[in-house]
Amino acid sequence: MAADDVLATLTELTARTVAGACDRHRVTEVVAAGGGVRNPTLRARLAALGAGRWRLRTTDELGVPAQAKEAYAFALLGWLSWHGLPGAVPSVTGASRAAVLGSWTPAGPSVAAPRPPAPRRLVVDA
Repeated sequence: MAADDVLATLTELTARTVAGACDRHRVTEVVAAGGGVRNPTLRARLAALGAGRWRLRTTDELGVPAQAKEAYAFALLGWLSWHGLPGAVPSVTGASRAAVLGSWTPAGPSVAAPRPPAPRRLVVDA
């Protein structure tokens, strides 16, 4: 099988897998990020498969560079952990319970300061 045919098949499989999951979960909007947003064939197939059911756009349209997805995700997970908030919740990750991810370990001896109340929301202003 030619390399172009393999790549075309994998791209179509990816688009159909994403579209199927979106339809099963009654998604109304897909916000894409990462390397896939630079693949015009994948984006076109997703847009076509979701036409009339869900909207496809990128995080760039929301002010978050699509290529910075991982950096933003780790910053968010760190922020949640710092504030003692769960970064894994059953409704999103399938975890058995909500959990704070990771820990903050001081480099040397320290006295733990009282933790302020956990924030109730986070606003990202790009």
